[in-house]
Amino acid sequence: MSVSTVDEAIELYDMGDSPGAIIALEQMISLGSLSFDEELRAWDRLGSAYYAVGNSNAAGEAYEELLRLDVYYDLSPRANPRLQALLDSVRDSIMASAMVRSEPAGSFVTLDGQLMGVTPIMLDGLLGGNEYEVDVYQVGYVTEFYSLIAQPGFSHMLQFDLEILPDQASVAVADAAGSTIPDYQAGSADVQSENHGSSGNLRPDELISSPLETADETSQPPDELVASPFDAAGGTNQQPPQSTADLLAMLSGGGGIDMTALSNSGTLTSGGGSNIGLAGSTGGRSGYVSSGVAAQAEALGREIMVFSDISSISTPTVSGSENYSSRTAEEIAELVTSKQGTVMYVYNKHLRTDPLLMGRVDIAMIVHPSGRVSDVEIVSSNMYNRSFELELISSIEQWRFGSVSSSEGPLPIQLPFSFNP
Repeated sequence: MSVSTVDEAIELYDMGDSPGAIIALEQMISLGSLSFDEELRAWDRLGSAYYAVGNSNAAGEAYEELLRLDVYYDLSPRANPRLQALLDSVRDSIMASAMVRSEPAGSFVTLDGQLMGVTPIMLDGLLGGNEYEVDVYQVGYVTEFYSLIAQPGFSHMLQFDLEILPDQASVAVADAAGSTIPDYQAGSADVQSENHGSSGNLRPDELISSPLETADETSQPPDELVASPFDAAGGTNQQPPQSTADLLAMLSGGGGIDMTALSNSGTLTSGGGSNIGLAGSTGGRSGYVSSGVAAQAEALGREIMVFSDISSISTPTVSGSENYSSRTAEEIAELVTSKQGTVMYVYNKHLRTDPLLMGRVDIAMIVHPSGRVSDVEIVSSNMYNRSFELELISSIEQWRFGSVSSSEGPLPIQLPFSFNP
């Protein structure tokens, strides 16, 4: 059988010809002509094929390449548990995480300029050996930031104690007198790292270098401060943000967050239920017809799979074409349900600073054949808390649904979430 596409190579695997699939997939990968999603699917099935022929080491190496391409990649919820265990093992061995806390809590955190959410926040998907810039912002406080070299298998703890920003009158008086005023772009963090249950308090300059950097004597010291977004605009001469809304607009401007999508948020009747659940009501306006995802769906000639109720996993109600994709409503609901703990964490964190936070959010996204999620946007919301909505988007962008045939194309879906304290 002549094989020229990833789907055809995967078909060989599905028919039991794992050696043939391995040869075909490795040849396609070596040519370097695959699209990003095709390459993800190729490494995924290459790992499965190697595992099927009893070569666990090669399967692990394939999964490592897979995670280096997409640090959040995951298998289908219904994948072979042994394959999932192998992928998780590889993830634990090459990836790191960082828990970022601050005083005061509720400060905005960016990772390499990408707005992630507010403190306390867990930053997952850090590749061991890579250097990341973690910045912490709060209105009225000195911005602090830290250059973290991720250690594979470690859970880093970053504590930022923010200093109150001197008011402009104090700055003017001090400048006239020739005094030194703290620069609101500068700061540092206390760092703690954990590995396999052991931990130790480390100063930033004591953070252990990863094996990938031991030979690089010119690497930037971990405790060296990196310029913040304020520096590029003129350092302390620039007026710092005067409100949370101003700070949020500044941070989201270059961080990949679609503020237009958030601006579409409007009143929507909230669903019932206690704590957080996927909404069980379709009251209020949906508004998804005018969304970016809807425009993409129209261009693809596909309908959006709109979930009106996922609280009943066995019999979810879905409008649109249910046979549109091999991804069934039940499978999608199963994965979303598995993510409710993460969503609950985001909600409860913001609930502490906004006790009246409640309502409903409808979120649309594109699920690619590789399982990767993109174009996450808020279709409608009555939460009236943009920092919460931004962090919810950031969390959902990390979801992965498992791969399917590329012939199915991207799948647009819309999910409702209801939140009640």
